[in-house]
Amino acid sequence: MKKPTSTNTVWDQSNPTPEFLAKHPPAEVDLWRKLTARVVEIAMASGWSKAEVSRRTAIPEGTMSPWFAGKYAGVLANVNQLVANWLNAIEESQNIASSVPVSPPFQRTAVGMDVYNTLLFTQVTAGFTAITLASGSGKSAAAKYFCSTRPHSFMATLSPNTKTVHGMLVELCTALDVQEHNPAKFVRAIGAKLQRVGEGTILIIDEAQNAVPEAINQLRHFVDMHGCGVALIGNEETATAFVRDQGRSIASRAQVLSRFDKLLRRERDPVGDAKLIISAWGVTDPDCERFLLGLASKPGHLRLIDRTMKAASMAALIDGEEGVTVGHLQAAWKSRNMEDVR
Repeated sequence: MKKPTSTNTVWDQSNPTPEFLAKHPPAEVDLWRKLTARVVEIAMASGWSKAEVSRRTAIPEGTMSPWFAGKYAGVLANVNQLVANWLNAIEESQNIASSVPVSPPFQRTAVGMDVYNTLLFTQVTAGFTAITLASGSGKSAAAKYFCSTRPHSFMATLSPNTKTVHGMLVELCTALDVQEHNPAKFVRAIGAKLQRVGEGTILIIDEAQNAVPEAINQLRHFVDMHGCGVALIGNEETATAFVRDQGRSIASRAQVLSRFDKLLRRERDPVGDAKLIISAWGVTDPDCERFLLGLASKPGHLRLIDRTMKAASMAALIDGEEGVTVGHLQAAWKSRNMEDVR
C-alpha cells in the first residue's frame, strides 16, 4: 500500500483566509506574503521540511504552521519579526560564505610536479612506487589533480579504520566501482576490473602509512598479476612500514621493498613552492609575504600557508577590510595554538 505524502514537506504558496485578512493590518499582511515567499524559496533550495524550518527558527510548530497557512490568530507582527530575523541571518551568512576566498586551484609547484611525474611514471611503466613526504606538502592535491587529468586513474584513501587488507579492498572496490558483496571474492573482482580497464591503469593509495604490511603485499599482487601501476602516498613511514614488521621473514620483507621502482622522499624547493602558493592567493603586501614565507621552513608549510590565509581572509571580511593585513595573519596563526613566527 502506498503511503500518503506528508503535507509537512509540501511548500505550496499559502492563500490567507478571510478571517486572517480581516484581523491583521494590511502592511503586516503584505510583509507576511513576502516572508512566506522567501521561506518557500530557501526551504525548497535546502530541502527542509516545515518541521525543520520550525526547528531552525525556534518557532513552535503550533505557531509556524498557522502562520504559514495564513490562518494565524495571534499578533502577526511578532511572528513576522521572528521569521524576518531568521531569514536575514541566513542571507547574511550566505553572503559571508560566498565572499570567503577558497584555496587556489592546483599550482605547479616543484613538489606538485614531482608527485605528478612520479605518478605518471607509475602509470606508464606499471610500476610500484612510494611518495613519502611530510604532511601538508601538497601530495594529495597533486594526486587528485593527476586523477582529474589522466584516464584509468583510481585513488583510494586509507585510514586507521581501513588499514587492514579487508578494509583496503573495500576502499578499492569503491574507487573502482566494483560491485561485489562477498569479501572472499574482492581480490578476484578487483583483478577482473583491472583486466577490463587494460594497460595504463594506476591505483593511488593515499594515507598509505596506515596500511598494515599485508595490505602492501596485496597491492604488490595487483602489480605482478595484472600489470597495474600502484603508488603509495603517505608520510615518511610509508615505505618502511614493511621493514618494521618483525613477524615476517627478512626475505619476505625484502621482496616487497625490492619491488619499489621509484621513491620520492624530498621536496626540491620549499621556499619557491611557498612563494608560488602565496602569489596564487593574491598576496602582494611585502609584510604579508614576509610573514607567510616564514612558514616555509616549517613541516607542512604549504598547508599552513593555505589554512592561515583562509582564517586571515575570514577575519579581514568580518572587519570590513578589502584585503588581508599582517595583523590578520598574525592573529590567524596564533589562533592555531602554534609557536609564533619570529
